[in-house]
Amino acid sequence: MAATRSARRLSATNGVLIVLCMMSFLMYVDRTNISTAALAIRRDLKLSDAQLGLVFSAFAFTYALAMIPGGFIGDRLGARRMLAICGVLWGVGTLLTGLAGGFFTLVLARFVVGLGESPIVPTSARALTAWMKPEQRGFAQGITHACARLGNASTPILIAALIGALSWHAAFVILGVASLAWVVLWSWYYRDDPADHPAMTAEEIARLPAKVGKASVPMRWKPLLRALWPATVVSFCHGWILWFFLNWMPLFFAQAYHLNIRHSALFSSGIFLGGVVGTTLGGSLSDLLLKRTGNIRRSRQTLITVGFLAPILFFAPMFLHPSATAAGGLLAAALFLSEFVTAPLWAVAMDLAPNHAATSSSIMNTGLGIAASVSPPLVGWLVDLTHSWHPVFALSIFFLVLGPIAAHWIRPDRPYLGEPESAGAQHPSSALAPRLDAS
Repeated sequence: MAATRSARRLSATNGVLIVLCMMSFLMYVDRTNISTAALAIRRDLKLSDAQLGLVFSAFAFTYALAMIPGGFIGDRLGARRMLAICGVLWGVGTLLTGLAGGFFTLVLARFVVGLGESPIVPTSARALTAWMKPEQRGFAQGITHACARLGNASTPILIAALIGALSWHAAFVILGVASLAWVVLWSWYYRDDPADHPAMTAEEIARLPAKVGKASVPMRWKPLLRALWPATVVSFCHGWILWFFLNWMPLFFAQAYHLNIRHSALFSSGIFLGGVVGTTLGGSLSDLLLKRTGNIRRSRQTLITVGFLAPILFFAPMFLHPSATAAGGLLAAALFLSEFVTAPLWAVAMDLAPNHAATSSSIMNTGLGIAASVSPPLVGWLVDLTHSWHPVFALSIFFLVLGPIAAHWIRPDRPYLGEPESAGAQHPSSALAPRLDAS
């Protein structure tokens, strides 16, 4: 009976993963909710299109700018305190969005949301580094990012329902309160050292990697940047594809196929659900390949390469102007395959610098932040200039080709440890291959 209860008990490791999945879902809802509410906000606050564009940019600008400093601070403070601070910032920013009465207060609110969310995923990577074995990191990154994509897919329906039942002001206030409630849950449940968690068992502790401290080893920026530049370029290329989908899908279907807002949102949500599955599967396949081969470079690079090259097969038919239904299927397949990149790429940042996981992840994710900043105006300019979406798909294919070229230089098997080689530090994956081979 005791054994049955023990088997059914939720492990502390899985509990931490669930709480981080909740964070990812809420974070992406609060990140993209303003796109759904934009029409109501513009009408209520009497904003011009140019002003609304600046509101959108306020998030992306601060998100990219605060990425590396936020990750660096996260390594110093630890994931528990840093994610609590970030959660308060993004929750308060969401509340302020609902309370905004004009253009400047709205920009300020989105500035706070961007500032709070910028270090979230890098610091989450630090938390996962302490709580997950190397051969579980791809799955962990995959499932947390899948919850983020699920949040994005759910946002149009959720926000539209809240606005319809209440108002756009109330919608943001409710979401802000929900985000602050998550901060309370996180602070109560999570521990930076898994051994300090009251629900941890000796068996669980024995299966975890060596303890990752609060980045007590001095940071060496030059070798860290040298190790991470290929992953940052890959992140930019993937970010271009991701933000093309996140920002432009509803408008693409509205303009190219003359669909109304409701039908455009349905097509977009269906496409985003493909990304949910792809993100989870990409991480799981990367971990499976690592377990089978013991080759951490091959397990990460293979999925990243497939995630860039395979979507080209589904982007190419878009030049033939397929039907709306066919276009929805093609783009859903493209996003599904493109999301194979996400989890292995984030796992690379964890593999390369386990002692500085938040900093390394933030450096890598700066590429995505830059893509999020430059993609919206460039895509809009191309469409306005050519009155066609074909140049956008052509440029996207260019980045799908560039991504695996940069991925060739990613070397998670040569990690930056942030320590002198004489210190005898060992990368968590260095002992993995012999252990797997023996099995």
